[in-house]
Amino acid sequence: MTRIQLQLEPERKALYAAASARLQGVVLVSAEADALITDTPGASPLPTLLDQPERIDLSSLVDLPSSRIMPAHLWRFSPSVLPVAESRRSGQLGEPGLLRIHHWLATPSDPLAMAFAQVDLAHWLFGCRPRHIHTLSRENYLHYHLGFPDGGMALIDIATSRPGEENYYSMHLVGSEGAAYADDHRNVHLQFGAHGARARLHAHNELLAVQAMLAEFLTGLREDHPWSVELSETHNALETAREALN
Repeated sequence: MTRIQLQLEPERKALYAAASARLQGVVLVSAEADALITDTPGASPLPTLLDQPERIDLSSLVDLPSSRIMPAHLWRFSPSVLPVAESRRSGQLGEPGLLRIHHWLATPSDPLAMAFAQVDLAHWLFGCRPRHIHTLSRENYLHYHLGFPDGGMALIDIATSRPGEENYYSMHLVGSEGAAYADDHRNVHLQFGAHGARARLHAHNELLAVQAMLAEFLTGLREDHPWSVELSETHNALETAREALN
């Protein structure tokens, strides 16, 4: 049984508690834990899952002990993204050539804050950082055009405060041998009307992503092997995302 302590704000704590309840061999404790889940890295010697690492200052990331901290790059574990990543990893798509991401939100979020996860997906799927970075920024809108060393490119489109009440997400990855498509809705077309865009999303998608990410964290703990996400990748994605400020 793995004992985990949650040091998170109430909403995030409830999300992680719900995901933990779906896994076997996990118990949440307030003391004498085997591992920690927190959004505030400190001096704890415990193996740590760092929630929302994009909120950490870039200079502070460099000083964190990477061997005992797994940054929570949640979108890598999204149910709609995992099959695309597996197709890429298994060679079914060949070498990636074009990645297109649309992330449109009805909420009044900061596009730059939303950019980290999508930029990280581009780094992850291409296997490196971009050589060329072009951005276009407007109120409630942010666009990235990333050029990678092998000639591939990523187009990332983020819009917030959109009309309507529902969000929309889609991702296309086109490779030399095939293509894959991911979204958060099934058999539903994106519809535009007088009240904005409508697309039925699965509300439990974030919960499933946290569950998959927790499983990765626990497997690394129990089998004593490195996690699939490193703090250096957090740093790289933040640096690329913040090019929009320059």
